Amino acid sequence: MDPLKYIVPGRKRIPYGMMNFADIRLDNYYYVDKTHFIPAIEQADRFFFFIRPRRFGKSLTLNLLRQYYDVRTRDKFDALFGDLYIGQHPTPAAIAIWCSTSTSPASPAN
Repeated sequence: MDPLKYIVPGRKRIPYGMMNFADIRLDNYYYVDKTHFIPAIEQADRFFFFIRPRRFGKSLTLNLLRQYYDVRTRDKFDALFGDLYIGQHPTPAAIAIWCSTSTSPASPAN
C-alpha cells in the first residue's frame, strides 16, 4: 500500500522532526507563528538559557533566528517572514544589522 496516494495535493503537511525554518515556510508545512517572542529574546540578559523538552522546537527556533538575522537571506525575508508577526514588526536590532552591511560589491581601489 502506497501511503502517498492518500496525500491531497496542495494540503499542508505537519513538519514533524524538521529543523529547517525555510523549508517549512517555503514548502507549505504548518507553522505556528512564534516570532512575537523575538523582541523578548533580544531584550533578555546577555546569556539566554533555552531549555525545553525533546521535540519541542529548540533547533527550529534557533534556525528561525539564524534566518531572521542572517544578511545573506535578506532577499527571502518577505517569503519567510512577510505574513508573520516579525515580518510586520521587525526589531531595531535586526534593522541595524541589515542596514550596517552593504549588498553592493566593493568598489575597486585606485
